[in-house]
Amino acid sequence: MTWAKDSIYHDESWDERYQRLYDERLQIVHQKEHTSSSLQDSHDHIIYQAVCLALKKTESEWGSPPAHFAFFLMGSGGRLEQSFWSDQDHGIVFDSRNEEDGEYFLHLGSQIVYALEHVGYERCEGKVMASSPRWCRSFASWEKQIRNWLREDKWETLRHTLTFVDARSLYGEQTLVDRLKKVLFEEVQRDPRLLERLTENTGRLKKGIGIFNQLLVETKGRHSGKFDVKQVALFPYVNGLRLLAIEQQILASSTIERYEKLPSSLNHIKKTKESFVQLLEQRIIWHKETKHYEDIHHLSVKELSQDERKQLKNWVKEGHQLYQDIERLYKKGESKWS
Repeated sequence: MTWAKDSIYHDESWDERYQRLYDERLQIVHQKEHTSSSLQDSHDHIIYQAVCLALKKTESEWGSPPAHFAFFLMGSGGRLEQSFWSDQDHGIVFDSRNEEDGEYFLHLGSQIVYALEHVGYERCEGKVMASSPRWCRSFASWEKQIRNWLREDKWETLRHTLTFVDARSLYGEQTLVDRLKKVLFEEVQRDPRLLERLTENTGRLKKGIGIFNQLLVETKGRHSGKFDVKQVALFPYVNGLRLLAIEQQILASSTIERYEKLPSSLNHIKKTKESFVQLLEQRIIWHKETKHYEDIHHLSVKELSQDERKQLKNWVKEGHQLYQDIERLYKKGESKWS
């Protein structure tokens, strides 16, 4: 079957709908006091509405979806860790053995990208979006791709694998995503050496504290003089818990939920959850006045109080130690903490 391709990009009535949704975003995301949890709920609401609009637009021209499917978020959206501004990281899996149905879902993916961009979510520079054939596939094709990513064992394919582990269905059936994660877990269980390879892929931690116990800031570019909260403070926790989730076969995509699902034998790891939660909440306070996506991950150290600087250093040290402990274990080729 060949799907008709009608351009919608100049349909002003749909653009007006996206504008209304963008205005709603400004009200519920940017003009309310938030906890990290309530902010994630607000993002989910806006993204879900954008997906619904994109689906309705697609249905008006191409008909109903030819198969059941799941639209899923990855990145900070998948992990429920978005700040006030974020880019797009998402994909689609559809339950069909007719690969020609992929044309429909790629078109839907393109409409979702368009809709999300118009309601305030930047396009992903790496094209990790449902408009790309790599991230929009049938279940069988996804299963084959995941196995190939791990068997190819290249830096890029392992990076794709780690990206997918954070997938969380926002529209459609989460079971499709969970079944694919189980495929991934089975491959790693079959070849435990892959844990070491995946660890190497995320092991280049960005240094955050200097020899004089000072916070290290960017030295050039747009963020010169500012501290990278995402890469330096958040990611060691995120990357470490993702590796544990793969080994422990935890389906949850949220770092917090991954903490909660760790076995009691990992209580020494679980104790760091409180710090991670506090860091997420403090980040919301620090960035509530940030106006642009490009600035949402950096922080002016000069504007921090002495107590805030001390706390930030503690989080950085703890997160890096946590990741290094996990890295050390997996690089020895050991398996199972329990």
